[in-house]
Amino acid sequence: MSNRGTARTHALRVHVLYTGGTFGMADQGAGMGPRSGIGAEIADLIARYEEVTGRSVEFRYAEFDRVIDSATADSGTAFRIAEWVRYRIESERPDGVVVIHGTDTMAYVGARVAFELRDVAAPVVLTGAQIPLGHPGSDAQRNLYLALDSIAAQPGPGTYIGFGSALHPAVRASKRACDDYEGFTTVREFTPPQSPPALLPRRHSTATRLPVGLLTVFPGLHADLLSAVIRQYPGGIVLECYGSGTMPHGAEVIETIRTATRRGTPVVAITQCDSGSVDLERYLPGRALLDAGVISGGDMTREAALAKLAYLVDLGFSGGPLRDWMTTNMLGELSKPAAPPLVAVREDALTARSR
Repeated sequence: MSNRGTARTHALRVHVLYTGGTFGMADQGAGMGPRSGIGAEIADLIARYEEVTGRSVEFRYAEFDRVIDSATADSGTAFRIAEWVRYRIESERPDGVVVIHGTDTMAYVGARVAFELRDVAAPVVLTGAQIPLGHPGSDAQRNLYLALDSIAAQPGPGTYIGFGSALHPAVRASKRACDDYEGFTTVREFTPPQSPPALLPRRHSTATRLPVGLLTVFPGLHADLLSAVIRQYPGGIVLECYGSGTMPHGAEVIETIRTATRRGTPVVAITQCDSGSVDLERYLPGRALLDAGVISGGDMTREAALAKLAYLVDLGFSGGPLRDWMTTNMLGELSKPAAPPLVAVREDALTARSR
């Protein structure tokens, strides 16, 4: 860890966590791979930022013991990042935290970090690069500067993705380009709840209770594949359905879903479309899903739906309490909640947590 900057009253105080990704990659002989030890390069970038903007920056830099290609991120990656960030914010109270991460899973990790840090009092900005630092045309410096500018502007507590020319709420963002500087987009309108729902308990272990998964619906989806996915992800699955929430709904498929929900495996339906919301009562296939116990995911993105389901399952929620929270707009991940926002943690929800 290093520290550089001045201690003037109005200095921007930030922590920078480097987890890997294209931002710091180098040619490993058989392709690009992440490299560690880029603290001095970050310090040089921030020194240049100070010169260009006239803004003094106090920063602390750290990186994970093993930096990764974000394609290898697992179900515990976001929690480890969130716990690191939480400790720094609560103990040192910086103006914000920059997390340098790979772009492939940034939206998935960012959404989960957002839920884990929904009670923190400082902005957290994930950023990265499409072209590595030091390579011709690299956008690494530009994206780091965007993250710093965003924190300086104090967008409010929350988790964001700063990339290209825009700052995106993490619970509404998706990667939309693999070779464009504007790699991310805010897929749907960000509408924070008018009254924040009650805080949920925090977990203190990186261990997941039960894994959750995501399955995109397609013509010809076989019940055997659906059954295999449910077996592999007993914590629950997100079904990325057609349109307003339809999918192949033969008797075998519906019975597979019904069996899963009856034994306590939640199934959440979202839409493959970039606009609009799931309405399981509109068409017969959606009604069949609703009758089989499927939870409407409203207009959540795939990344937010997966993150939210995993977050709630890891807290121990199941059954009715899990359904209530999945259909409650907690962070702005839903613009059309299927149920009124919860204003307090129900007693049965707390009971479910202990199961």
